[in-house]
Amino acid sequence: PARRRGMTLVEVLIVIVIIAMVSGAIIFGSGMFSSTRQRAAATLILSGVRLGMTRATATGRPVRMVFDTDNDRILLEETTGKMLRVKEEDNTGGGAEPATEAEKAAREEPDRIVEGVTKPRPTFTPVKQFGFDGDDPAGGRELGQGIEFVQIQTEHDQVPRKEGRAYLYFWPGGGTERASIQIRKRGADDADDGLTVMVSRLTGRAKIERGAVDLPESRVTDEEFSEREEE
Repeated sequence: PARRRGMTLVEVLIVIVIIAMVSGAIIFGSGMFSSTRQRAAATLILSGVRLGMTRATATGRPVRMVFDTDNDRILLEETTGKMLRVKEEDNTGGGAEPATEAEKAAREEPDRIVEGVTKPRPTFTPVKQFGFDGDDPAGGRELGQGIEFVQIQTEHDQVPRKEGRAYLYFWPGGGTERASIQIRKRGADDADDGLTVMVSRLTGRAKIERGAVDLPESRVTDEEFSEREEE
């Protein structure tokens, strides 16, 4: 009978090298795949910001981007009602202080008449042009498989939102809020492994930053968001 030939040491080493190369390719490839998905999610947010700005200017109606952190989805909504920024609301009703008690009483009389009447809040409806994933138009767009929000911070939020819904508003005539939208691979321990979409206040220009970038306390000028920096 013919003698069985065993594997030589060289052949064993070749097999080990091949296995190591394949394993390395799988690990490296999965990392690249995750990075591509993060980039695609950040680009989707950029597209929403641009459409929100354009939509608000074209229709003359306030538009907002909704960040659903519980389901890792985003959508655009618009309203036909009037809506003032918080700072503008704080500055309304100015004028000289009443000089006499009679003047003061006269100014307070309309408030007493409408006391107890609550001003209806603007009703927002989804912007169909942004598209939807699935059959539910209110569901918006998914960030992407395996991608999640870390936190969203805008000017009207004192504390970054990490759960529930966060909103970024776009105003007719141009302008929005400064915002920091952080995303990462789902389950990642370090937020610095993700990406951040930074939004400029006046022009609505946005750019993608590596890692977790918080919203700075000082005002960011539009010069810091040049056309070349815009992704």
